[in-house]
Amino acid sequence: MTERRLMFRDSQGHKRSFTMGDRDHLKFSTAFNDFLKKHVSEENSTFRLERVDTDEALIVETAHGIIGRVRNGSGEDAVTEYRRYERRTDGADLQLRFAFSGFGALDGHGPWTTDRESLLPDETFQNLELAWADELRRKEQRRREIAAMPKLDRKALRQFCTTWADTGYTEQSNGSEPCYVLFDGRDAEEAGAARDELLQTVEALGLRLVDAPAGAPSGEVRVRADPRVDVELEKWG
Repeated sequence: MTERRLMFRDSQGHKRSFTMGDRDHLKFSTAFNDFLKKHVSEENSTFRLERVDTDEALIVETAHGIIGRVRNGSGEDAVTEYRRYERRTDGADLQLRFAFSGFGALDGHGPWTTDRESLLPDETFQNLELAWADELRRKEQRRREIAAMPKLDRKALRQFCTTWADTGYTEQSNGSEPCYVLFDGRDAEEAGAARDELLQTVEALGLRLVDAPAGAPSGEVRVRADPRVDVELEKWG
């Protein structure tokens, strides 16, 4: 098995060594993504992926969406070439190919240029890695907040989600707080006993009812959204 000695670095001096085997594609991607997620910020936007044994490096300029590949980085005949990437997944693909096979593996993934300045984006460019990391951090913070909330009764929660999946949807676009709309379009007779059971379930879960808008069918039930329920509904979508 071939082992590739790699080094991750950023512009603030953080570094991590990583050894990549022949079947470690996922392990590498996870490790490098974790390094980016942990350290990327407005002030820290340049990262290096170094192949220690071949004196090659990949430079990831997240603030500009530019990747540079370097050959013979410590020698006088060093070569540095650049290209843009428009999607974060494209950048991740180049990182994986480079980590596994080096500078030459990217020959067919250009065009490459030695003129970095010609690739600089305008002021509307979004740092893709930073946006991705910020979104992950928000989700992690949300999970922590939800985990700290009182637990809902699992049986009642499953019953609520079943009814939601069968009869309703989540409304998020009316300018007010999101809510679950159940027995959508049904009058009280059509909803029948299932509506009464739902109301008991809502009470058991401690959820709050929301007044239906004028003209709504008599069987429609609206419930203020709750993050603990949202997490469960993501499995039912």
